[in-house]
Amino acid sequence: MANVRALTEKDIPDVAELRRRVFRWRQEEPAAARESAVRRVFWENPFVDCRTPSLVLEDSEEGIVGFIGVSARRFRLGCEEILGAVCSSFMAEGRGRGLGGAQLLKRFLEGPQDLSFVDSPNTEALNLWARLGTVHAARESLHWVRPLRPVRYAVGRLRGGRLPQVARVLARPFAMGLDALAVRATKNPFYLPAPESQEGPLAPEELRRCLADMENPGCLVPLYGQDSLEWLLDSLERGPKGSRLRKALVRGKTGEPIGWYIRIANPGGMSDVIQYGANGNHHAELLNHIFHAAWSEGSVAVSGRACGYSWDQLLQQGCVFSRNRPPVLIHSQRCDILTAFQEGRVHLSRLEGEWWLIHLCDA
Repeated sequence: MANVRALTEKDIPDVAELRRRVFRWRQEEPAAARESAVRRVFWENPFVDCRTPSLVLEDSEEGIVGFIGVSARRFRLGCEEILGAVCSSFMAEGRGRGLGGAQLLKRFLEGPQDLSFVDSPNTEALNLWARLGTVHAARESLHWVRPLRPVRYAVGRLRGGRLPQVARVLARPFAMGLDALAVRATKNPFYLPAPESQEGPLAPEELRRCLADMENPGCLVPLYGQDSLEWLLDSLERGPKGSRLRKALVRGKTGEPIGWYIRIANPGGMSDVIQYGANGNHHAELLNHIFHAAWSEGSVAVSGRACGYSWDQLLQQGCVFSRNRPPVLIHSQRCDILTAFQEGRVHLSRLEGEWWLIHLCDA
């Protein structure tokens, strides 16, 4: 017999060991380090809510054979506060697979939250979510890529193909020269003008104010408390080794805030935008600033999740859309929430989704 129940602190060693076996997670590290990561991310973070606890599947003979980590998130839709829950690290083994895994996920979806979602489901979770009546959030599942050094980006895409390593090395000087011309030639899609905007540090209170400015009666936007946002941003600063977090408040040439961004810098590779937002009609100016900042650091390209309100500007800025990443899946009994997703009236970034949970688990 298998039983689904809320995670307790005494379960943490078993959950950490289950994650190591199922995901081959941090295999070379001591058990204490893995347990510390699970405790920090799923037990001690400020988004833990007794109404939507993380769940374990316990077998009478094999012990804990399944787990879903749950993080409660608050949103505002119009004048109403919405309780959301994002799940992460869905895993099962042995008797927990099959019906046991479905039982675990079903219990999560039957919780008191108004909105359940996941944005990085593995294959097993994807199949189960589909069978349990979830909805594919098509708009939020789109990702964009903006090549900054288009020739090097194209060569990098062939890295796993038939292009020999020696050919890539010999082509590098030519690629660098062509890329330098691409950002300066005004009549091409990769032109990157120097921005007139300036950026400065993004403090938690400034980010809260930026998100509040985006609120309007028809949009679903995230809500943060001061303490929870400070914890989240501070934790992301101490992310996995080698990750470089950039968070900035961007001001226009007259000094007024035009937007903000949070991204993972990757000189020589792909810079990843985690969250961004523009004030008023400054979308194009903000995007150009983000692209130029990543280009100045040496990134080959920059990517992010599409937001419905900025699609046109992303296209005009030379971005390419794709669905080559895991989809965003949602579940709700409320028609107004589902309609907001269908119409693109949602500001759901990876800062609210599963990404930060995975990021901190690897820290």
